[in-house]
Amino acid sequence: MTATELEPCPGCGARLSKSSGPTHRYIGASAACWELFSALANAGEPPVAPDPFNALLLDAYAVQHPGTPSAQAIQSVAVHLLALYGVLVKGVAFDQVLWIRQRALDERRQTKRGRFAWLSPPELTGHLTVIDIVKAPTPAARSEQVKRLVEWVWSVWAQAHGSTIAGWYEAFVAPA
Repeated sequence: MTATELEPCPGCGARLSKSSGPTHRYIGASAACWELFSALANAGEPPVAPDPFNALLLDAYAVQHPGTPSAQAIQSVAVHLLALYGVLVKGVAFDQVLWIRQRALDERRQTKRGRFAWLSPPELTGHLTVIDIVKAPTPAARSEQVKRLVEWVWSVWAQAHGSTIAGWYEAFVAPA
């Protein structure tokens, strides 16, 4: 395979073979990157060892591939950042990540429309990607890579927009 047959993923920068497969309508991943993530997250291929951080893989992947400003992308990035913040900063149990996502969109506090604003994505390329997870040699090593990816992606976003995310958490997730 030559370098000309590879294309960079617009989200994470991973260089993968060109693919004509499906992409997600608002997550900004190449078809090849989306295919790798989907196999890992949905089919368990390749398998990962049980680890609480696995519950945050979707959130880390989504915010590493924020797409372009649209109502759906804005909401997606915000909700996934709130899930990461809730677990990694506020200490919410890993098994409550779905509760955080649902709570962030609860319309009893405020209509979802206009709740969140587009956050300029930080530099998310050239470091850890889903390829690093998939290429790890064992399920335990893959789970360790998931943890590293989750922590790294969160740290980059937190440095750029931590106070905004914290404010959203208090306004839309924190118990009243």
